[in-house]
Amino acid sequence: MKKALFTAVALLIALAAAAQQKFTVKVTTHPKAKEIGMAVAGEDGMKTFKATGGQLTAEGEAPQGAMVVLVDKANRMLGYFIADAPTITVDMNTDVMTGSAMNERLSALVQQMGQQKTEEDFRRFALKAIDENKDNVIGAFLLSEACYSLDYSDLKSLLDGNDFLRNHPLSAQAVKVMEGKELRAPGTMFKDLEANDPTGKAHKLSEYVGKGNYVLVDFWASWCGPCRQEMPNVVAAYEKYHAKGFNIVGLSFDNKAEAWKKAIRDLKMPWVHLSDLKGWMTVAAETYGINSIPASLLVDPEGKIIAVDLRGEALGNKLKAIYGE
Repeated sequence: MKKALFTAVALLIALAAAAQQKFTVKVTTHPKAKEIGMAVAGEDGMKTFKATGGQLTAEGEAPQGAMVVLVDKANRMLGYFIADAPTITVDMNTDVMTGSAMNERLSALVQQMGQQKTEEDFRRFALKAIDENKDNVIGAFLLSEACYSLDYSDLKSLLDGNDFLRNHPLSAQAVKVMEGKELRAPGTMFKDLEANDPTGKAHKLSEYVGKGNYVLVDFWASWCGPCRQEMPNVVAAYEKYHAKGFNIVGLSFDNKAEAWKKAIRDLKMPWVHLSDLKGWMTVAAETYGINSIPASLLVDPEGKIIAVDLRGEALGNKLKAIYGE
């Protein structure tokens, strides 16, 4: 989980002034690691420490109870701990943290999250763990880790009415994700936009959506590995249900026309494709609050969004419920 969430360092922005905790942290990391960065909430920048044989000992200071992240950039590994004790140990290979009751609780929860076998198992575990820690830094940290896997209703229920979670710096990305998902929440009408097809001709989304058929609006990119991994499932759904009226509109986050066109050919995607070739600055991201792909909307014949981010069996099951076998 920590490798996939390498960007978590960006969440470590300043906390309000608090009592300071001096600490010594003993770290075990990749045996070939030579340098480890340490970023403390409440401080600008990142301090760097030398590692030898996968070990290092570093001293630091942080606001009492702040989250600290350790970064092994060369080996794309993260470690983390709570600054609430004078001596703390962190094993970046196993996510084991010791030194205080809070660190041991965080350690157990992070390991258990990583052991969940399905997306739904992960979602349920994360919701329970965050709810049980909604008044402390562990809840804010777990929310930052899990926010992309939670539904709009999950995020809203966790953040609404909880000033601690909503205002904690570690929750900033979760708030952003919730606000994005609100733009495409089930029950709302689709929002129109305009982009070009692969020949360069401009089209509006409303030419294809809200015209009497169910339409999957699929957000993807040629450079997105998980998008490409999911695409055979999307192709299979199209082939099975297109004759019954099901359609797809692909909205690409590409910025290179030839890579986009080649992926359409290589992945055998015979539906409508649109893109303004602006990458993450695409109008599709702005209009629907998309900050991670793959993502999708299933829109009913009248143009109302009825489901989001259907992947794997979930897409097939939903279409089966609509069209039958």
